[in-house]
Amino acid sequence: MSGQTTVIRDFEKGDIEGVAGMFQHTFRGVAGSGKAVPQSLIASIEQSFFRHPWNEPDLHSKVAVDEAGRVCGFIGVTPARLEFEGRSLLAAFAGSMMVDDPKANPLIGARLLRAFLAGPQDISLTETANHTALGMWQKLGHPLDPAYSLNWMCVLRPASTAVQLMERRVTAARLIRPVGRIADRSIAVLRRPSFGNGEARRLEFRDVTAGEFGQALLALKDVYPMRPQWDAGNIDWFIRQAEQKRSFGYPEWRVAYGPDGRPAAAYVYFAKAGGIGWVLQALSMPARTGEMVEDMFAHAYNYGCASVRGAAHPWLTPALLQRKAVFLGRSFYVAHAKDKSLLEPIKAGQALISGIAGERWMPLVGDTFDD
Repeated sequence: MSGQTTVIRDFEKGDIEGVAGMFQHTFRGVAGSGKAVPQSLIASIEQSFFRHPWNEPDLHSKVAVDEAGRVCGFIGVTPARLEFEGRSLLAAFAGSMMVDDPKANPLIGARLLRAFLAGPQDISLTETANHTALGMWQKLGHPLDPAYSLNWMCVLRPASTAVQLMERRVTAARLIRPVGRIADRSIAVLRRPSFGNGEARRLEFRDVTAGEFGQALLALKDVYPMRPQWDAGNIDWFIRQAEQKRSFGYPEWRVAYGPDGRPAAAYVYFAKAGGIGWVLQALSMPARTGEMVEDMFAHAYNYGCASVRGAAHPWLTPALLQRKAVFLGRSFYVAHAKDKSLLEPIKAGQALISGIAGERWMPLVGDTFDD
C-alpha cells in the first residue's frame, strides 16, 4: 500500500476498535491481530475523544484509512480552553500518534500531523511527543520547548530505584527486590534523609479528597497568566479520568493551606511502595514552591517509594535543582501558534499547560488496560 493512496479523515466512533488494536501493538507491544482488545481501552478512547467536556464540532482526531477501509494511522486530538490576558483561546493537544507499518508508509505520520495543525485551534500543543513525532514537528519548523520537555527524578532509596530501572529492561530483575530493600535499610542507618527540614514550614499540608484537590486547583490556577478555563464541573471530569491511571499506583492528593486557610500549594502523585512515584500535577504560590517540593519528597519517602519522578514545569525547576533532583529527556513539549504572542507565556514559563492542565490526565498516557 502506498501512503499516497491513504485517505486522512476525521476520527469516528466506528474507528475506535481499529485504533485500540493499533494502540496495543504500537505502545504496549501486544502483537497479533487475533488478540482481543481490552474493553477498558475501548472505553477510555471513547471517553477521551468523544465525551470530552470541551469538545468542539470542528476539532477532531484524525485517522488514516487505506483503500480497503482499514485504519492504518491515528493522531489523537484533545481540545483545551485556555485564558490569557482576558482572551478565551481554543487550544488542541496532539498525542498517541501512530502508524501501522511506518517503514512501508513513511509519509502518513507527517500527513496526520499536518491535518492536525490545519485545524481551527488558536494554539497547537503536545506534551508527549517521542523522538519520531518530535522529528516531524521539527521538519515543519516547530522546535521543542526545553523548559517543559524536561523530566526529573528524585532518588529516595538508591538500591530499590536501581532495581526498578533494571526491571524495565530485564523482567527477572524483580527477583532481587529484597536485596534492594536490605541495601536501602543499611544506607538509611548511615544517612537519614533530610526532607522536610530545609524550609521553615508555614504551611499546613493535608491529605485531601480528589474533590478537595480540584477545588484547590481552581483557587491556584490564576497564579499563571495562561491557564485552563477550569470550573467545578470540568475539573471534576479531568480528575476522574486521571484517577483511573492505577497502573502507576494509588493517587495521593495533597494540599497546603496558609494561615488564612486558603490553598497555597497542591500536588498529586501516584504512590507505589517500593516503586517509582509519578507526579501528575503540582502547582503553588511562587513563594511556596520549595515547601511543596520538600513535602512531596518527604511524603513519598514515608510512603515507601523508591523514588519520585515527573514532567518538568518551569516554576518547579529551581526548587528541584536545589534538592538534587536529576533531569532527563523522555517526552517532548512543542507549541505552535500563528499569533506568536500566544507563545510568549510558554517561553517565559508562565503557562499552566501540562499534567491535568495538558494531556497527561488521559489514561492512554501510561495505563496498561488489563481487563
